[in-house]
Amino acid sequence: MIIIKMKHINHNEKCLCTISSSSELEKIRNFVILCAEKFGFDDKESHNIALAVDEACSNLIRYGFKYNSKHDIQVNISSNDEHKFVVSISDNALPFNPTKVESPNMEEYFRQFKKGGLGIHLMKLVMDEIDYIPKSKNNPRNTLLLKKYLKI
Repeated sequence: MIIIKMKHINHNEKCLCTISSSSELEKIRNFVILCAEKFGFDDKESHNIALAVDEACSNLIRYGFKYNSKHDIQVNISSNDEHKFVVSISDNALPFNPTKVESPNMEEYFRQFKKGGLGIHLMKLVMDEIDYIPKSKNNPRNTLLLKKYLKI
């Protein structure tokens, strides 16, 4: 059984809660695209933001939850600042800080004909800021913050 909850917390914040399954990635992307376009990003930028979120959620499903769909992923989108669009992805997997991963040397990457492994690099290229807050005694969930500024 797949349960998806989408709620409007207020007019500046929306939330999508879903199970940790690859089959849910399209719903997550569509949610992000819709919110990004409503915020004012063009089609290309909205899809780029959705791609960054997709990479983060894909990594979480694959590495954090090892494809176990008994966990949930919560995607919050907030826009309290008229120029800052924030996607917050929270989970209860083992903490992993993607901001600590160094970007690969692309010449070496292509020279070795590597496949995959560019998701975090892509997130860093697409988004303006990335922050990570690991779960702790006072914070029950890991939170990845992906921020994009609307250029006017």
